[in-house]
Order: sequence, then C-alpha cells, then structure tokens
Amino acid sequence: MTVACPHQVTPQMPSRAVREGTEGVVEAQAVIRDGVVREVTILSGPPVYHAAVRQAMLQYRCVSGSGEVVATQKFVFKIE
Repeated sequence: MTVACPHQVTPQMPSRAVREGTEGVVEAQAVIRDGVVREVTILSGPPVYHAAVRQAMLQYRCVSGSGEVVATQKFVFKIE
C-alpha cells in the first residue's frame, strides 16, 4: 500500500537548537488513517527537534488507500 502527502508542513527550527548550534537528522514514523496523520513516533535524532517534527507531521494531509498506513520520513536540520 502506498501513501502520498501533498500537503506537508516544514518543521520550524527551534530557537534553542540555533543557540546551542545543534544540527542533525530526525527520522520519524507516522501512522496515517483516512488521509490524516494520527500518530507520530520519533525514531532517532537530536531531542531538541522532536516536538517540531511531531507538530509538523500532525498537520500533513495525505492520500492513501483504506486502512492504516505506516510511513517514515527523515528531516535534515542545518543551521545557516
């Protein structure tokens, strides 16, 4: 089963991460039902980014078949 999420929200860079100079990659897993992200589990990455990733993914709107889909996504955070 496949899923596409045409409406994705980019996680905001936490000000704490900028102050501390923390960069990294966060991998998260989403449970999607009826086109809506119902649950987000952070699999890896710096904890300073976890809330931002969770908040962004819960705003996704997806297109999927019936039933439940589990998808993973990586987010790269770099301080410019």
